[in-house]
Amino acid sequence: MIRRLVHRARSLAVLPLLLCPATVAYAQGFGGTVADHLVRGDSLLAQGKTAEAIVQFQEARTLCPTPAEIVAALQGEAQGRLMQDEALPAVGLLDEAATRFPDDPRASNLLYQAGLAAQRAGEADKAIQLYRRALDRNPTQDIVPALKFQIAQALRLLGRPGEVIDLLKDFEKDHPEHRLLPNVLYTMAIADHDVATSSRERAKFEESAAIYKRLIEKFPGRPAAIEAHFELGLVLMELGRDAEAADYFTKYVSMNPSSPVAAAALEKTADLMLFRSPKRSAELYGLARVKATANPKPSDPAFGLGRWLKIKETMADALSRSWVLGILGMVVLGAVALFGRLIMKRFRKAPAPASA
Repeated sequence: MIRRLVHRARSLAVLPLLLCPATVAYAQGFGGTVADHLVRGDSLLAQGKTAEAIVQFQEARTLCPTPAEIVAALQGEAQGRLMQDEALPAVGLLDEAATRFPDDPRASNLLYQAGLAAQRAGEADKAIQLYRRALDRNPTQDIVPALKFQIAQALRLLGRPGEVIDLLKDFEKDHPEHRLLPNVLYTMAIADHDVATSSRERAKFEESAAIYKRLIEKFPGRPAAIEAHFELGLVLMELGRDAEAADYFTKYVSMNPSSPVAAAALEKTADLMLFRSPKRSAELYGLARVKATANPKPSDPAFGLGRWLKIKETMADALSRSWVLGILGMVVLGAVALFGRLIMKRFRKAPAPASA
């Protein structure tokens, strides 16, 4: 009996070593300590050897690491998965780290990274959920603006522009010098345009145009400001301000001549000038065809060349010739009228014949 109790006591003493053999040996395995595996994994990631790095991070988690080391291992493996274009497994690893260790100071940042990975995988709903959880974890102030912007981007992808506007309406006031402000203004203007398109509210079109103009004036030359010229042209067309719209389309092409939508901008400019300046319009249609061939194809087919381009180009040529003939006709008529007036004046000035 005593011998059996002693044997059981020895078994219980050995059990922790069986479950976590690294406890006494400083969490050391055949490949070294947990820290060794983590350092080796980071080094392999830096060399682009992602598969080998992932093995190191997985091995680290088998050696009874501390909570902080488990988080580092999960985060490291997630980075390796992302480098292998395995976004969804990365989401799971980062979410696991934040969920298992909610008191870790990196929790909000882990959820932010998980949201980015989910968005990369095309899971916009999941990304919004993760971003909102990150905001609820009292994140450091350096990532709060980026979190709000990423939520807004995901909301717009889901066709929820009203929520985008509500989320970003105070961004400029709260973060007036933030590097993301140009992109935020661009996103807000697009959201206003989206709302206006569905509701046909002129006030929303006007609001969108005002934000685009503020972006262009405040951040000239920035990518968002350059793209704003094209979008502003679309909004001004909706408002019936054709000459102003044509001006912004022209400026856009001059600033971004290799853009995928440069051809569409030229075609729209030509449409707006068709009856005011048909000759210039015909030239722009021709240039649009050249740009469509030389530039990358737009991701949205709606911004490709219209199917009636050739017909419009022919019409512009015809109008241009008829306008020239019309102008010549008016010049001839004017010259005849002037000549006739001069003759009439001469007859009036001629002396009357002497009476017999």
